[in-house]
Amino acid sequence: MNALNAVFDRLFNRRIRGFRPIEILAGACLAVLVLSVYLTKAAAGREAAAIAQTDHDIADEQRRLRVLKAELAHLEQPERLEVLASQYLSLGPVPAKRETVPEGLSEVARQAGSGVR
Repeated sequence: MNALNAVFDRLFNRRIRGFRPIEILAGACLAVLVLSVYLTKAAAGREAAAIAQTDHDIADEQRRLRVLKAELAHLEQPERLEVLASQYLSLGPVPAKRETVPEGLSEVARQAGSGVR
């Protein structure tokens, strides 16, 4: 018990250049706490900036997606495709005599196999 009292006496009552050792330890702990709070706050600021940048990128991509969908809707218009098909591929509607019912498909396959068109 005497040894413990001696340690406490040195820690709380002894002075080194005007400071008690407990004051030096408390100051060091305070400095470590202040530094850790500062570093944590700086890291959180960087994360917030990264999140804001990601949100901005998502909004840009959504705008581009809307533009692409509008462009696709324009390009897939049946009237436009019909004009392009007839203009560049010389395609037109299928004549009625070329149409058949599902039961007649075997006959069409047989004729195609024999080379009759």
